[in-house]
Amino acid sequence: MNLVPMADILQDAHKRTYGVGGFNINNMEFLQGIIRGAEELNSPLILQASEGAIRYIGMDYLIKMVEAATDKTSIPVALHLDHGSSF
Repeated sequence: MNLVPMADILQDAHKRTYGVGGFNINNMEFLQGIIRGAEELNSPLILQASEGAIRYIGMDYLIKMVEAATDKTSIPVALHLDHGSSF
Protein backbone atom coordinates (compact mmCIF):
# COMPACT_ATOMS: atom_id res chain seq x y z
CA MET A 1 0.00 0.00 0.00
CA ASN A 2 1.30 3.44 -0.82
CA LEU A 3 1.10 6.45 1.43
CA VAL A 4 -2.41 7.44 2.43
CA PRO A 5 -3.77 10.70 3.85
CA MET A 6 -3.51 10.82 7.63
CA ALA A 7 -7.19 11.79 7.77
CA ASP A 8 -8.09 8.34 6.34
CA ILE A 9 -6.14 6.58 9.08
CA LEU A 10 -7.50 8.78 11.88
CA GLN A 11 -11.12 8.57 10.69
CA ASP A 12 -10.96 4.77 10.69
CA ALA A 13 -9.31 4.77 14.13
CA HIS A 14 -12.01 7.06 15.49
CA LYS A 15 -14.81 5.00 13.93
CA ARG A 16 -13.42 1.70 15.21
CA THR A 17 -12.05 3.17 18.50
CA TYR A 18 -8.36 2.31 18.35
CA GLY A 19 -5.16 4.31 18.65
CA VAL A 20 -2.53 4.83 15.96
CA GLY A 21 1.16 5.13 16.75
CA GLY A 22 3.18 8.03 15.42
CA PHE A 23 6.93 7.41 15.25
CA ASN A 24 9.74 9.76 14.32
CA ILE A 25 12.13 8.50 11.69
CA ASN A 26 15.74 9.65 11.73
CA ASN A 27 17.33 7.25 9.27
CA MET A 28 16.67 4.21 7.10
CA GLU A 29 17.17 1.72 9.94
CA PHE A 30 14.55 3.46 12.13
CA LEU A 31 12.17 3.44 9.18
CA GLN A 32 12.69 -0.25 8.45
CA GLY A 33 12.22 -1.24 12.10
CA ILE A 34 9.07 0.83 12.54
CA ILE A 35 7.51 -0.55 9.35
CA ARG A 36 8.43 -4.11 10.33
CA GLY A 37 6.86 -3.74 13.79
CA ALA A 38 3.65 -2.24 12.40
CA GLU A 39 3.41 -5.03 9.82
CA GLU A 40 3.79 -7.68 12.53
CA LEU A 41 0.92 -6.07 14.43
CA ASN A 42 -1.07 -5.34 11.25
CA SER A 43 -1.38 -1.77 12.51
CA PRO A 44 -1.81 1.48 10.58
CA LEU A 45 1.10 3.82 11.10
CA ILE A 46 1.99 7.50 11.16
CA LEU A 47 5.61 8.22 10.26
CA GLN A 48 6.84 11.56 11.55
CA ALA A 49 9.81 13.63 10.47
CA SER A 50 11.14 16.52 12.54
CA GLU A 51 12.83 19.55 11.04
CA GLY A 52 16.14 18.22 12.38
CA ALA A 53 15.62 14.88 10.68
CA ILE A 54 14.72 16.62 7.43
CA ARG A 55 17.88 18.72 7.63
CA TYR A 56 19.93 15.58 8.35
CA ILE A 57 18.35 13.29 5.74
CA GLY A 58 17.13 15.83 3.19
CA MET A 59 13.48 16.06 2.14
CA ASP A 60 14.05 14.37 -1.22
CA TYR A 61 15.79 11.40 0.38
CA LEU A 62 13.23 11.18 3.16
CA ILE A 63 10.33 11.04 0.73
CA LYS A 64 12.03 8.41 -1.45
CA MET A 65 12.88 6.25 1.59
CA VAL A 66 9.28 6.39 2.81
CA GLU A 67 7.91 5.67 -0.66
CA ALA A 68 10.21 2.64 -1.00
CA ALA A 69 9.19 1.34 2.44
CA THR A 70 5.46 1.84 1.90
CA ASP A 71 5.48 0.45 -1.62
CA LYS A 72 5.99 -3.05 -0.24
CA THR A 73 3.67 -2.98 2.76
CA SER A 74 0.00 -3.80 3.09
CA ILE A 75 -0.63 -1.46 6.04
CA PRO A 76 -1.85 2.12 5.69
CA VAL A 77 0.97 4.63 6.32
CA ALA A 78 0.87 8.42 6.53
CA LEU A 79 3.83 10.83 6.60
CA HIS A 80 3.61 13.76 9.02
CA LEU A 81 5.87 16.78 9.59
CA ASP A 82 6.40 16.69 13.35
CA HIS A 83 6.56 20.16 14.96
CA GLY A 84 7.53 22.02 11.81
CA SER A 85 7.86 25.79 11.94
CA SER A 86 6.36 26.20 8.47
CA PHE A 87 4.42 24.23 5.90
